[in-house]
Amino acid sequence: MVSGCDDKDCPAVYVSDRGTAVVQGFPVKSADGLRLGDGEEAVELPPKVILAAYDALKAAQ
Repeated sequence: MVSGCDDKDCPAVYVSDRGTAVVQGFPVKSADGLRLGDGEEAVELPPKVILAAYDALKAAQ
């Protein structure tokens, strides 16, 4: 898990056993260019969590 805080109730990225990213964040209903499909949701993540998640996903390959 890559997280922006010490507990698990904050934005985080998890690396699944399939090597994919699973994200937990604050719900977003609109952003420039955002178009959600049926059943999709968008979440916000701080840049430091995204960058750390990239490193974790790369290491998992």
